[in-house]
Amino acid sequence: MKNKNLMYIIVFVIIIIIILATLNTIEFSKESSAPPEVAPEVTGPPAVNWQAPFVFNKEGYEPGIACDSTGALYYTAHKNLDDKSSWDYLASWFFVSTDNGASWKSPEEPFPQGLYWQTFVGDEGDIAVDAKDNVYFVDTYLFDNHIHVWSNQGQYEYSVRIQKTTGLDDRPWIAAQGNAIVHYLGNNAVEVNGGRYWYYRSTNGARTFTAGDPVPGNGWGLIDAERYGNHVYIISETDVGREADIVVYVSDDQGVSWDWNNPVVIAHRDGPGRQYPVISHGEDGLVFALWNWNPDNGTEEGNHVYVGRSTDYGQSWDTWEITPFKGFFDYNTINTGPDGSVAVAFYATDRLPIDSQSEWYLYGAMLEDGREGNLTFNFTIADPTPCYVGDNLHALHDFFEIVITPDKALNIGYQYYIGPENGHSDMYFVRGSLGNETAPEDE
Repeated sequence: MKNKNLMYIIVFVIIIIIILATLNTIEFSKESSAPPEVAPEVTGPPAVNWQAPFVFNKEGYEPGIACDSTGALYYTAHKNLDDKSSWDYLASWFFVSTDNGASWKSPEEPFPQGLYWQTFVGDEGDIAVDAKDNVYFVDTYLFDNHIHVWSNQGQYEYSVRIQKTTGLDDRPWIAAQGNAIVHYLGNNAVEVNGGRYWYYRSTNGARTFTAGDPVPGNGWGLIDAERYGNHVYIISETDVGREADIVVYVSDDQGVSWDWNNPVVIAHRDGPGRQYPVISHGEDGLVFALWNWNPDNGTEEGNHVYVGRSTDYGQSWDTWEITPFKGFFDYNTINTGPDGSVAVAFYATDRLPIDSQSEWYLYGAMLEDGREGNLTFNFTIADPTPCYVGDNLHALHDFFEIVITPDKALNIGYQYYIGPENGHSDMYFVRGSLGNETAPEDE
């Protein structure tokens, strides 16, 4: 009996030893095994932090915006052509802000003062700033063209009437550089004597201009000039409303000479586009271009946005599609800021097919430095309220502009559509940056 009990004890001890050994082995395995691999987190570029929008309480549309070296902002827009009682003066809207867009006012001269200025009727305008911070504002009412010039953040200097281009000047473009070098791109709306656009140059602050050269072709275009350099860029599409090349003409001597027969081809567009291609210069040879492709079924299946980058003054280009989601993108615009920063904005709806319930929002994105690598933008809604709801593809009209100020803030002039077709829209402004200092304010 004692031997039997001793056998049970021995078996029990052996079982305990085996269990303890097993536990030690398991614990040892836990401690010695390598940690599981974790996939690296993939993140996109930071989003812009938007401030609350500024409401002008003025009726206007197709706003343009520019800035000088101090960060002062200049804003223009059409007026409501169906309600002249909404006008404060005859020329196009023009406002100046010296506090980052927190407040805006019209210059004291020339528009509000004197009967003489009432002869400067305006409908469409554009703004340029030269290296001396002279501000040039071209304003046209189809049959006549005027240029108003300010300095020192809105101090009035002079106004001139300039020759109209070969036809009705519809939406002229202006660029400036150096000391009083001004470039003017007149838009005849159709091809006239070899070009839809004609190029004019001034060396005396827009007081007089050259006779003009046609920019070849029937496509829409835009002009930009290095404020502190010698290069001037004219971007164009080789034809309108169909398959075309996106091309750029480059002058490296402040517009003295151009080779109109040999543009640089940026990219090929497989079908019609919406509006016009846009070009914006940076520093040390950096240039960005923007265009879109609007397929025949774009209102059902969406359209596409493309960007090009050159680092050799427009002589060679890399291109990317930057369409952020399936939607319809309208009035795409781009601007280059200091240190390689670049921003893109557009109105867009993601409700397809487009119908009476489609909501159109303002989107914007900015890269702190877009000089190298693939271009990927993080687009976000800049204003939480739709700028328009409906299916009218002309509701938001033909264009709006953005500008990056020296502090790397993104500034956008835009509109809300009210109606009717060519009448009441309301003017807005919004500002944002990639830092926290311009985070949205609590309502």
